[in-house]
Amino acid sequence: MRDPLSWSIPLFRVFGIQVRLHILYIVITLGLILRKVVKAPDNWFEYTMICVVMLFVVVLLHEFGHCFAARREGGDATEILMWPLGGLAMCEVPPSPRAHFNTAAGGPFVNVLICLACAAVLIPFGKVLPPLNPLNSEQLFQPRLYCWTDGTTQYAADAVTFYKEGSTEAVDSFNQVIHFKDGPTFVMVEGKKEPIRVVPAVVKHYDTWVLWTARLFWVSWFLFLFNLIPAFPLDGGRLLQSWIWGRTGDFRRGTTISIYTGFAVALIFIMASFWIVDPLLLGMAIFIWVFCRQQYIAMEMAENESVFGYDFSQGYTSLEKDETKQPKPKKAGFIKRWLQARRERKEQFEAEERAADDARMDELLEKIHLQGKEALSEEERRFMDRVSARYRNRSQ
Repeated sequence: MRDPLSWSIPLFRVFGIQVRLHILYIVITLGLILRKVVKAPDNWFEYTMICVVMLFVVVLLHEFGHCFAARREGGDATEILMWPLGGLAMCEVPPSPRAHFNTAAGGPFVNVLICLACAAVLIPFGKVLPPLNPLNSEQLFQPRLYCWTDGTTQYAADAVTFYKEGSTEAVDSFNQVIHFKDGPTFVMVEGKKEPIRVVPAVVKHYDTWVLWTARLFWVSWFLFLFNLIPAFPLDGGRLLQSWIWGRTGDFRRGTTISIYTGFAVALIFIMASFWIVDPLLLGMAIFIWVFCRQQYIAMEMAENESVFGYDFSQGYTSLEKDETKQPKPKKAGFIKRWLQARRERKEQFEAEERAADDARMDELLEKIHLQGKEALSEEERRFMDRVSARYRNRSQ
């Protein structure tokens, strides 16, 4: 109970990696779903599919990207924890800037692959461009996609939008619609004292598969950009730390800059959370602040321990240099393993063939000793010539 990260339940194990689900993930997710059921009972199921299933899968694939990158660098990964603010991959990485940088980049790389796959489907087959604005959360639920074939904006279903009279400019946000029977239509826009006269029009819609592909693109695109923010424990903070470490050769300097950058990001998130009234953003700000503070304390403690002869130039994961885990050898790829197995089978077959030839050669020599060379058949003579030639080549 002393460790909040242990409040989790195991889900499954794949590729030797245990995936666990934090208890708070379940509690907060149920709370968000209940709020949606109360406020928008018509589309709560769709909201659940997006925020529970799609987001969970994308974050999990992101964490697997870290795990596979760590193994590729000679390290290892044993566990993934899914919790309310994302995922945490428990990776053991060799103490080098390159290994840390590539491991941190493994997760965003997976998000890029997902975005490229979605775009490869949306652009040629859906005839629309993927939603690229990460700040517009409406692009997640009801994305407005630009059709590059006719230059129109398409929606999730047939809907009525309003255009300013005598203009092609759409009125996106308004508080009230005023209809006059057999007459004009007006809308009240926030910040305007006078109503705006508009013309209603039915807009085009796209297929359901386009909607869900665009949603998947937006989720992966948002997570990619968000994780590049330079703050611990986000990937951007670790990338910044590894980059400075590699350029200067000073692990402490890279860590210090990343920590103070994380403090600045946390303050910005706190202000933004009160501005837009977002408790999740506030929770992320608090978590970044706490994590950066822990990193700072660990760094200071490591510096104090260094007076007793410990070496922390390669990181602060151990107290004694002799106890540092040696990086595991890289696991060979599938093709190399197949070629190695094929070579071993061939060598085993050749060894068995040589053993059989030697045994038969002994039998024929015994036959010559007892009956003379004339007792050999033509096939036995050819066999002895072949084996003798092989012995001569081996001796040379």
